[in-house]
Amino acid sequence: MDLVVREDGEDEGHSEHEHSSHDHGEHEHGGHDHGGHDHGASGFMSMIEVTKDLPRSADGLQMDWLEVPFGPVFPGLPGGLKLTLTLDGDGVTEGQATSLVGVTSEGENIEESEEMDAETFIGYLSAAIPLAPVSYRLLVCLAIEQAAGLEDDSANAGARTGALERERIASHLGWLAQLGRQLGFAWLTQRAATLQLQVREANRDSLAALEPALHKLTIRLGRTPLLKSRLKGVGLLPTDSFGLRGPVARAADEGGDAWARLWQRLAEISASLDLIKSGGEPELPVLRDVGDVSGTGEATVDTPRGEARLSLKLERGHVKSYDLDTACSQHIGLVPKLVEGQELGDALLAVGSLDLSPWEVTS
Repeated sequence: MDLVVREDGEDEGHSEHEHSSHDHGEHEHGGHDHGGHDHGASGFMSMIEVTKDLPRSADGLQMDWLEVPFGPVFPGLPGGLKLTLTLDGDGVTEGQATSLVGVTSEGENIEESEEMDAETFIGYLSAAIPLAPVSYRLLVCLAIEQAAGLEDDSANAGARTGALERERIASHLGWLAQLGRQLGFAWLTQRAATLQLQVREANRDSLAALEPALHKLTIRLGRTPLLKSRLKGVGLLPTDSFGLRGPVARAADEGGDAWARLWQRLAEISASLDLIKSGGEPELPVLRDVGDVSGTGEATVDTPRGEARLSLKLERGHVKSYDLDTACSQHIGLVPKLVEGQELGDALLAVGSLDLSPWEVTS
């Protein structure tokens, strides 16, 4: 706070008001008119004067509002996500999230020199989204194969599903490690990160062997003191919220808060493991031979963060145009209402519970 000094001579009479000659023993306090006594003569403005034009907080105090950036590198939030919060003390008055690394959502009438053949486009999109490369590789394969008029690939369906579900398990474990960083649970960060590394390239038998460890992690989370009270009611999203997909949408039917989203992802880890055990060996999706075909195709894949949709146009085996829609592009718009009126710690947990991938936010 800046202390504003009053001008000299503003209260000259006060210097002549000699307290030594003021007989407090004989002076009746009730007759001393404080309403007419200029306390501003101390030389400084009061706090009331300094803050009188500032916004009023929820607790009635008037304070400066500060706009504070969190990210693109901040513990507990994914790299590349810029979260800007306006703070009133430790309360959040408004917020906005943007991606600094998002993928381009569409390409229309791509110049011939910039056209990519089918394989190159698959590599481009999967590399552009490092948190879910298998999901987007599968998405492009399905869209191109439909554009080529190919029937569903039943022979490789089990292997493709296994790879997708393996990535889902790894992705949810990565989110758990991030949650551990936000909460200060070093054990959770370490355990989830270790399991994630073990899952990423594991075959079907190795994944089945990890089932006891994954189950043990779920049990420990259920028994962790104060975890429920820390997440329950945080980041509440009603079931009729617009644009919900994936775990966020499914958790909306079970409470719609950060606690529900935690348990939804834990349930999906278990369900994905069951699908892998009953299906084929997980294998990276490979595009079938489509030749120099022309046509249009579209596909939808339930990625770890929700449905992604791709439509594209092929001309002589090259991608002429495409349109991509992702779950994170919808979910990032939830941030302003999610953080408004929340304490700072709760606001950060709420944003983290959405599991936003900045690379999957289209622009």
